[in-house]
Amino acid sequence: MSKTWTKALPFFTADELACQGSGIVKLDMRFAAQLPALRMAWGSPMILNSCCRTPEHNARVKGHPRSLHLTINPKWPTWGCMAADVGWLSWSTEEQFQFALLAWNQGWSIGLHEGFCHIDRRGDMKRSELPQTVFTYDHWDGAFFKSDIVN
Repeated sequence: MSKTWTKALPFFTADELACQGSGIVKLDMRFAAQLPALRMAWGSPMILNSCCRTPEHNARVKGHPRSLHLTINPKWPTWGCMAADVGWLSWSTEEQFQFALLAWNQGWSIGLHEGFCHIDRRGDMKRSELPQTVFTYDHWDGAFFKSDIVN
């Protein structure tokens, strides 16, 4: 059985999942299995701002060199992309909070930004140096906090 998924998923087109620089879709199966489950539990559309990134595209957009968006990751034992950014700029604060809480409770790590919610499956790698977490970007208005999500 392959550990990599390279096509569309339920609720998500291949174009939406693909690297915006190369068009490559290369998802870690652990991520590919859980993304539709999160969407199903959420019950509403999730528009992805970013998913797969080749190392070259990641460098062009100034992504972190060890990003879990990477299709090929030199640092972490992934079989493809394990992260996505869900656009939520038009959502209410309550919707944003409920989405972050749902994702956390389903085992996702979360990055809070005013324009998107970063979600990733770092916890699936079972690496002590990369546990499930909630973090904030510089562009987060503090409408709610890590302590509101992590009980």
